[in-house]
Amino acid sequence: MARPLRIAYPGAIYHVINRGHRRDPIFTCDDDRREFLRRLLLAVRKYRLILHGWCLMPNHFHLLLETPDANLSRAMHTFQSSYANWFRIKYRLVGSVFQSRYKAVLVENTEYLLMLTAYIHLNPVRAKIVERPEKFAWSSHRIYLGAATDEMTTTARVLAEAGGVENLIDIMWDQELEPEQVYGKYSIVGGEDFFYEMKEKLDTGKLPDRQAVPDVRGLTAVKPEAIAAAVCAVTGATKEDLHRKRSRSGARKLYFHLLKHDTALMAKEIAAMVGMSAVGFSGIMSKFEEELRGDKRLLKQCKLIRERYAKS
Repeated sequence: MARPLRIAYPGAIYHVINRGHRRDPIFTCDDDRREFLRRLLLAVRKYRLILHGWCLMPNHFHLLLETPDANLSRAMHTFQSSYANWFRIKYRLVGSVFQSRYKAVLVENTEYLLMLTAYIHLNPVRAKIVERPEKFAWSSHRIYLGAATDEMTTTARVLAEAGGVENLIDIMWDQELEPEQVYGKYSIVGGEDFFYEMKEKLDTGKLPDRQAVPDVRGLTAVKPEAIAAAVCAVTGATKEDLHRKRSRSGARKLYFHLLKHDTALMAKEIAAMVGMSAVGFSGIMSKFEEELRGDKRLLKQCKLIRERYAKS
């Protein structure tokens, strides 16, 4: 059976859901959840996603993702495959971890985004895991309340639509959504005008013009040149150092790491750009990223580099 067509355009917002194969657990402990969120953060950075909300249930997940670069399919394929491979290796599994590619429901950026945020945060309450959503550690609800922080959740748009945290909480407890309001008709959730406009796009294949989406005007992906300049400024390396073959420079490996995670380049494209084989690049990155997680000095350098090119 052919896969359903997805509507994709710059600034589109999606409610993304997937379950474990045969509804099996996709998280068996908190370490699994932390690894899932770590890989989600990498995807948010690399593909410039805007994450409005999330919830990790034992056998499924919910994400509210905005895509300034109309790249949901690429981002989700990389992210979901990465976690599934890690999970299979950890638990010595064979076969699928997830039941399908994923479901992506297009959401109108109005009160529908607000309603779905509230719906997602109430998942553990409906499942009788906790009595109140703030007692559940594995959703973005506590971040909205200011009781927790992370590096990837954006709360401003939903809180502006709600008129503040207290109103968001009231809306959460005051709503009973029908399945069609959650999963949509033709995977579209929104008002009548939005539904018919998007349905027409789905039928004709004509997607909205980038310039008609004001939230993404002027946005550009991080350029390799900006990363190179920032790495050199923070580490004292030269641009020649970053491209010199057989160099053991930590700056060069940081450069590779940031190209991999903060640009839209694929690993094989980066390898070709720096004159390496894809296998060689993958081997270097695997060792370096394991080293990076346990090296506070390297982590601090990485943070300073990101801050530098974020300002440029």
